[in-house]
Amino acid sequence: MSKHFSPKALIVLLCAAALPGLAQAQEKGFYKDLKLRLAWAPSTKDDLRQSSTGLGLNLGYSTGETNYAVELGYYSKGGDSFTKTVNGDAPAGLSSVDPSLSGDSRRNSLDGFSLRVTLDRKLMENWRWHAGLMLGGTRFKHEYVGDVRSQDWNAANLTSWRDTYSGTPTEGGLKPSPFAGVSWAATSISSLELSLMLLNYTALDYVHNPGTGTYALDTNPASDPGAGRIAPHNEFPADRLQKSNRLVPHLEIAYVFHF
Repeated sequence: MSKHFSPKALIVLLCAAALPGLAQAQEKGFYKDLKLRLAWAPSTKDDLRQSSTGLGLNLGYSTGETNYAVELGYYSKGGDSFTKTVNGDAPAGLSSVDPSLSGDSRRNSLDGFSLRVTLDRKLMENWRWHAGLMLGGTRFKHEYVGDVRSQDWNAANLTSWRDTYSGTPTEGGLKPSPFAGVSWAATSISSLELSLMLLNYTALDYVHNPGTGTYALDTNPASDPGAGRIAPHNEFPADRLQKSNRLVPHLEIAYVFHF
């Protein structure tokens, strides 16, 4: 289990659900809930953490046997900084990449406001099953900072070069993430939900092609004595932003407070 998924948080949810009280049958009419969520993915993807959190205000209508609900909430899945290996060879006629003096730092994250639509029905005493879709909550943010240089980078070596680039592109949208599970009415004012959700999002990855800029000698060599040729920041026409569609399973537990 990821070190970012706190067992203490799970204990708090279980203790809260064990408050004194007797579970009661769902009354007909309108109702509202506050939902606090923790989710966990069995494996990491796109350098995101395995754990995620959510919060939502659930508004619904019950016929007694069937509930129809819409939830307005916020979903968040963080990521830690990581380094990306600088790949690729420089164009012919230019010095090769110097890995020891090159670096590329990245961080990815998911977050955003979400809308959940849910249908649930009675399964047995104190138990119900549910299914639905989460729309939104999956804005993917990709942060990167790179500084890549060639071997023997200096003013006398006209085949040497240096690239610098950075950016924070995002990819949003309302991709539907389906979920289904069961809930247990622990007390008259609280319940626990367990769901399996397929998190649907688009991942971003900036791909840099070393040595493909338009190079000139550093106009301010005093800032870096002996500096060689350098390209303008972020001016690399051969670079691209790669997009990949994901559908990642998550096990989600929620504490529900009925009020």
